[in-house]
Amino acid sequence: MMRWLLLILALALAMFVGPALINNPGYIKIVIAGKVFEMTALGLFVILAITAFALWLLVKLLRKLLRLQHVSFNFLRWRRQRKAQQAYELGVQAYAKQQWQLASQHLTRACADDFMAEEKRLLAAYAAFYAGDTAQANAHIAALPGDNNSTVFVQADLLLQQAQAGQACALLADKVNADTDDKGLGQLYMFALQQAGQWQQLLQLVPVALKQHWFDKDKWRQQRFNIYPAAISQLSQQQRFDEQADYWQNLPSKERKSTAANVGRAWAMAQSGQCEAAEKLLLSHLQLVELPLVLPHIRQIPLGRCVLKLRKQVQHWLRDNNSNGYLYALLAYLSEQEGELEQAELALQKARQYEPQLGQ
Repeated sequence: MMRWLLLILALALAMFVGPALINNPGYIKIVIAGKVFEMTALGLFVILAITAFALWLLVKLLRKLLRLQHVSFNFLRWRRQRKAQQAYELGVQAYAKQQWQLASQHLTRACADDFMAEEKRLLAAYAAFYAGDTAQANAHIAALPGDNNSTVFVQADLLLQQAQAGQACALLADKVNADTDDKGLGQLYMFALQQAGQWQQLLQLVPVALKQHWFDKDKWRQQRFNIYPAAISQLSQQQRFDEQADYWQNLPSKERKSTAANVGRAWAMAQSGQCEAAEKLLLSHLQLVELPLVLPHIRQIPLGRCVLKLRKQVQHWLRDNNSNGYLYALLAYLSEQEGELEQAELALQKARQYEPQLGQ
């Protein structure tokens, strides 16, 4: 309504002023350095209007071309932006040095300027959380757009770091689906399901992860061992693992037949007392190249004294790979299962000699 009133007022003003300017255009004479410029008042007004428009257009183009959209020609606003920029620089430096309290203070000041506001809020939330100020972290998160994937990610990530995996899963379940191509969000959801022990939901999510390429080829090799051994053994203990169920049959054949899946089956067999069958299954699928990935999970399988064939296989590999620390670590585990603690300690020392991280 107001626009219509202004338009009517402008038209009425034009009706009265227009004829007056045409009949009495006025006369203006400007003398500069001996040069004389003569024009009507209406002509001067038109020139000034065109000049103002040209300057406005030039400023817009320069901002676009030089990426100066956030620069203001208002002195007070420019001063505020400059202080916020300095605070952001100091905050990022403190963040990189893990000086969380200082980073939180600087990044909070940086949020006074709306340039890159979302990125500043994300960093400020993490800095405040690591500084121990959960309330301040939540305040930064609340200022972020609620339907943004980045907002959901930081909320879920901080819940996970507070050992609230169940709440993180509930939050992510509404955002992650078959069409989710946000790799970071998908990876975080899978990690949250692992932490929460929601193995069936995790197995149901695997086809989506493969379809959307949430992990590259090398990362997925690691993820197989993060998922299948624990999922199969835990579901079997709960009497809930069924190879004919949809959550298992919907997996690609390559996944169901993978070494990681068979390690999980062997783990479940050993837990139910079928140690000989578990050893046979491990022996038929164990590969030297995958030993660094397999070892942490095999160490958790209670094979007891049913390790003779595995020991022979390890000793056979050692003939050609006598500097492989993972083989010595596996040999230490097998010796421990048989009750040969001294042999286990000697093998573990050899393992640490070639792979120091195995002693951690």
